[in-house]
Amino acid sequence: MACFAGINGIVRYWSGGVDSTVDALPVNVLMFFQNIFGALFLLPLILKAGSQSIRTNHPWLHLLRILAAVAGVYLFYLSLKVMPIAESIALQFTAPIFTVLGAAIFLKEKIGMQQAIAILFSLCGAFIISRPDIPLRGGAHPIGLAALLPLSSALVLVVSKLLTRRLANEGATSTTLATYLLVFMAPASLLLALIEWKTPTIQHLPWLMLLGALAAGAHWSFARAYQLAEVTFLTPFGFSKFLLSMLVGYFAFAEFPTSISLWIGMLIIFGSIFLLGYKISLYSWANRLRSN
Repeated sequence: MACFAGINGIVRYWSGGVDSTVDALPVNVLMFFQNIFGALFLLPLILKAGSQSIRTNHPWLHLLRILAAVAGVYLFYLSLKVMPIAESIALQFTAPIFTVLGAAIFLKEKIGMQQAIAILFSLCGAFIISRPDIPLRGGAHPIGLAALLPLSSALVLVVSKLLTRRLANEGATSTTLATYLLVFMAPASLLLALIEWKTPTIQHLPWLMLLGALAAGAHWSFARAYQLAEVTFLTPFGFSKFLLSMLVGYFAFAEFPTSISLWIGMLIIFGSIFLLGYKISLYSWANRLRSN
């Protein structure tokens, strides 16, 4: 989550979202070079693993995962260009709701009463933040149509997350999962980049390299986590991205969320994290007792 927060800050700035006078790059070009440099940073792990790192019995699942990731990241990066980091991240917190539901439907992971209550709280929090009812009353949306970008991104990225867990269950290693995502996202994102291509300058180069390094770290640790634990267990940890990204926005761009509805919505969502975390803690404690 810390790596993702760093990525959010770099994309927010170099896409021109903070300073209109900056030599900005289109978000699809940023995404393309992020994948190129990310794959290069993963190269030592790829070489160490040998052909095993690209061997798979499920190429179509990898392809679907890659396409979903490209679409989700592109939509999210567009939101970072037009919205403050905290607001964009807050609206993306609809993703854990759909991730847990998707895990229950497609991965057969169980949802108990406490998790169901937590999901309901999260939905209420997301409603307060995005206020989709306002346009129906004829008013102006507080965030505008830009709110559709992180919401759409959240929906698409759920597919990528569920496929990550599915492939991990089928025996894919964290190196394989990260390799496929970064290496094959590059040609997929190149098609988008060519639509509004802009050649980076020397000034952009170190930031693009840092973007790639953070992406490699984020995707590898993400894949490793999904190898070790269920989606429903890992979902609450994703909320740390809001606090970490908010800190990046505050210290780098002096962006601090002042919307009351944003904070109320996030408090409600954090309450749902407590319910999920409390259930997980009791579950782990009970398992340890049984094993002893």
